[in-house]
Amino acid sequence: MTFKQQVARSAAWVGFSTVVVKVLSFIAITLVLARVLEPSDFGLVGIAWLAINALDFLRELGISAALIYRQDDDDGVAADVAFISLIVAGIVIYGVIFLVSPLIEQFFRDAYGLTPVLRTLGLVMIINSIGQTSYTLLAKDLQFRNKAIPEIIAGLVNSILAIVLALRGFGVWALVFGYLADGVVRSTLVWFFSSWRPKLRFDWQVWREMLSYGRHIVGSRIMIFGITNIDDALVGRMLGATALGFYTFAYRLSNVPATHFTRLVNSIMFPAFSKIQQERDRVRRIFFDTIQAVALISVPLALATLVLGPNFIHNYYQGKWDPAILAMQWLVIYGLARSLAANMGNIYRALGKPQWLTYLATWRLITMGVLLVPAIWWRGIVGVSILSAIVAVVDFIIATWLLNRLLASGYRPYFRRLGPIFLISGVSVGSAFLVMQVAPAPHRLIPFLLASIIMVLIYAVLSWFFEPAFRRITLGVLRQLGPTRGLAARLSA
Repeated sequence: MTFKQQVARSAAWVGFSTVVVKVLSFIAITLVLARVLEPSDFGLVGIAWLAINALDFLRELGISAALIYRQDDDDGVAADVAFISLIVAGIVIYGVIFLVSPLIEQFFRDAYGLTPVLRTLGLVMIINSIGQTSYTLLAKDLQFRNKAIPEIIAGLVNSILAIVLALRGFGVWALVFGYLADGVVRSTLVWFFSSWRPKLRFDWQVWREMLSYGRHIVGSRIMIFGITNIDDALVGRMLGATALGFYTFAYRLSNVPATHFTRLVNSIMFPAFSKIQQERDRVRRIFFDTIQAVALISVPLALATLVLGPNFIHNYYQGKWDPAILAMQWLVIYGLARSLAANMGNIYRALGKPQWLTYLATWRLITMGVLLVPAIWWRGIVGVSILSAIVAVVDFIIATWLLNRLLASGYRPYFRRLGPIFLISGVSVGSAFLVMQVAPAPHRLIPFLLASIIMVLIYAVLSWFFEPAFRRITLGVLRQLGPTRGLAARLSA
């Protein structure tokens, strides 16, 4: 199989996995749990994840990225080193979480009951450590089919368990036990899909080499974590768990492109770029193909959320989540900028410039740190959302300038690749909005559903005829998924 075919098949499987898992998550959390649970429940779990993820960097230390970057680990020593270090670090960090949980509960306003939630949810770090190296090796070898199946099953278990427990009155614990079940299933099933088995050996020299590479990765990730989570921390601290619940809800709805499809692209393209890091022209071509593919999904999703989302939130939740609407609209801009810029980080890392990520993250963290408190005083969670959107757009401009230096490319390819997508998306969403204004409303959600169907149809038809990349990618995905190859052949005829 050629390298291009490997990447295409990987993209198809990761895309399929991401869509399935995120659809399940959307149904479970956004459509069901958000109607059953209270905003404070989501805020409490949001605070717990904030604390866990803040300490999780000390467990990972860039080891997984270093394992992917190393192309000379034929004897598997680096994989064994990663396996042992991740588990040991996971146990140690969980001990820290267990001890400091009461202090974290005292720090946040209205976070009553956080300590047992945090101590229980923190077990996910140890559970994930057991399977993380296997997942990393599957990604390194572009075996995303074997990586996707456990993730889909785990997502299904998580969604079903959380819904059942919520309907039975478990409250916030429905979310907690759902996440725990996800980790257990994911880390168990991966061993049935990975041929690698660890050996109990540890090489300090290899560990130091991996840390040397990983320190730049972890440095930038700590900065990025600070940027993407300092808002949660201060909202929870200054406004309380309920306000954080509204903000988390707004973020979840508005950042589908950034949080879901960006992870999809990152999981494929960093290993892929690492394998061709010496072929600069090839990297440049694949990068622009990738950002165009991301835009084909993220741009229409973002514009649809911006324009159609308020109607859905108000009518479906009957006003329960209305305080999140304006924040969500601003965060759409933030999420779109993040999704388009995400693959630039893969280029920096694969071409040996991970420190550039640290530089970018530093200015973002300083800017957010200085302006965030005034933004909260100004307009609460809406002020935070406006600040996040502005910083993300400026960051995209700077990241593009740096990337152009690295790849010796100009700005014209961005306009040529992305301009038609924005135009087609704007026409599609605008048409859907007009339909929503005049559609009959025997039920409060009928106009939204009709508008959504119209938008998808118009976007698909216009993209098929006027955006060759859409047609090429659609046919490629159908071919790679096996059962739909016959359909792909008929469409391409």
